[in-house]
Amino acid sequence: MRKSFQLLAAAVLVLCFSGFAFGAETLIRVSIQPCLHGMPPWWDIQEGREKAAGLKFELQLYPSGAPQNEALAANKWDVGAMGMTPSLMAVLRYDAKIIGISNDESETNDIWVRPDSPLLKTKGAVPGYPDIYGKPEDWKGKKILVATISTGHYALTATLNALGLKDKDVQITNIEQAQAITAFGAGQGDIAVFWAPFSYMAQDKGWKKVSSGRAAKAIVPGLIVARNAFVKEKPDLAAKWLRLYMADIDKMRADPKSSEEWLNKYFTDYCGLKLPREFLKYEFQLRPLFPVAEQIKLMKDPQQLKSWAERFVEFFVAQGTLKAQDLETLKARNYGIEPGIMERVQTMNAKQ
Repeated sequence: MRKSFQLLAAAVLVLCFSGFAFGAETLIRVSIQPCLHGMPPWWDIQEGREKAAGLKFELQLYPSGAPQNEALAANKWDVGAMGMTPSLMAVLRYDAKIIGISNDESETNDIWVRPDSPLLKTKGAVPGYPDIYGKPEDWKGKKILVATISTGHYALTATLNALGLKDKDVQITNIEQAQAITAFGAGQGDIAVFWAPFSYMAQDKGWKKVSSGRAAKAIVPGLIVARNAFVKEKPDLAAKWLRLYMADIDKMRADPKSSEEWLNKYFTDYCGLKLPREFLKYEFQLRPLFPVAEQIKLMKDPQQLKSWAERFVEFFVAQGTLKAQDLETLKARNYGIEPGIMERVQTMNAKQ
């Protein structure tokens, strides 16, 4: 009897340490930013959805896509949400996979000036771009604060292109968002590029928006990215995580008012950002969100996400940030677009 008990105890210990007993959760390392698209995994933890799904999220907060990609290179995270520029860089440099679209942030990647800026004297000077302020000569030579190789940088490049200018025609200073708010407020630079929620801080300070991705006719989607090995080796686990993320998107679409309360907590309690509360509603008004079926269509239709990505890369090739060979590499990898994980989510939802 004693020997049988010892064998049973040993078996239980094996099960415990192998993660198959007593409710042990499977760890997923999740990279996020202080943006709307970073909230879902944090939200899942707060409401217990990750644990109910048998998962445990290790959240990693990054100020922007560049340091997020540095961490990806060091194999520090499995899935994450970031802008299109760092996402495509992740595909190019690390063969990462794009498994979803977090939101359309074309309007919330925007460009700001102080109220006394000469750019504000003219609006719509360039035919076809009615919402861009300033003439080309007003922009030329200006000192611009921007986190380079980012979606904000893309919106800036698209704006300059619309004006007939290139990055080399202005003076660009690479700076992260929080530091840019402080620096621009202290009088540094002539123009500053932000994305939400820092855009709302700019608005609260009385600065004026002079362009955006949408104003420059540049679609700027936020993307959901995964390590190649994670997708290949654990597709079901990736789908399990993505299903929670997409359920949160559905909640935000169905009840933006309640979601606004959670977003305020995310920014304040987790990210340490104190934002004017009245501006949070813009996160849901200005950022279109896409449900599962539409996501699959966007990823599989060559005129949608693939086309957006191609134009994105062509902009940076034209500016000299990327080489023509980089474009060919990304084309060969289908820009990293992998609809298979989202299709698994659709199948899981149908079986529910």
